[in-house]
Amino acid sequence: MKFSGHETFAIREGWLHKGLKLLIEEPELLYDEYVADFLGVGKNMSRSIRHWLEVTGLAERERRQSPLEKTELGQLIYERDQYFIDIGTWWALHVNLVNAGDQVFTWSWFFNDFSLSRFERSMCRDRLLRYVENLRSRPPSQNTIDRDVACLLQSYSRVIPTENKDPEDALECPFVELGLLSNFRTSGYYQVHQGEKEIPTHLLGYALSRAFEEARTGQDTFDISVREAVTRPGGPGRAFVLTSESLLSLALHAEETDPNKHIQVDGLAGDRRIRIRRMQPVDWLRNHYDMIQWRDQHAA
Repeated sequence: MKFSGHETFAIREGWLHKGLKLLIEEPELLYDEYVADFLGVGKNMSRSIRHWLEVTGLAERERRQSPLEKTELGQLIYERDQYFIDIGTWWALHVNLVNAGDQVFTWSWFFNDFSLSRFERSMCRDRLLRYVENLRSRPPSQNTIDRDVACLLQSYSRVIPTENKDPEDALECPFVELGLLSNFRTSGYYQVHQGEKEIPTHLLGYALSRAFEEARTGQDTFDISVREAVTRPGGPGRAFVLTSESLLSLALHAEETDPNKHIQVDGLAGDRRIRIRRMQPVDWLRNHYDMIQWRDQHAA
């Protein structure tokens, strides 16, 4: 059960591009004493970038103390969306965080177990602390929990009303663009958004494949009830913060827009099921990039 590692820094614009580029092109420099200079950030920030590369699934270690190595996902994103511009890339990384379990425990707990849709930061912290105390005889300190919760909320929440910011300011985390959370400046309350969101077709398949092992192994197709898809830890209902109605709407839209029919909806009202082609999560993201490329070519 791991907390912190991010050095209190949420991901910033350009960080993952810089870190992934260094990891793939000059991996030995990622652990050089001057890595902060190569990345153009502070020393603590360079450690944070390594942390985010690993927990988002862009990099991995063969053993606990081994240096980071690129993953298949990291290589794919480097080839197809090197500058992390596509929103589908960020949805995929977010899904990975929600499914990372103990590696980033606060993220897993917040999206899979935290039930409040409107709350103050202190309420979120206290709920997490009680949850951890029930699991561990020696939980981390309240300050450690508080820093982790603060980093998570900063990663996703859009402040309302918005501030007049310098367009060159890159402090806001790109996860804010997913539209999952708002922070009301006057009251200090946070609001989780459970309604429909603009989620690319193949990212629904990505989330289902991450959450259901049966959806990524074997041949042909796999059926998942809408209820299972909503309630399964790490699944699209939890990761995308969707109700049964909004998830079904997303699945129906995916069925309409995917020319290959990798996602279909079957069954009658009350027993609707999502049928997906069995494939690995990285292949769902690859199909997403292929569709974007095809659309761009035919729009030109």
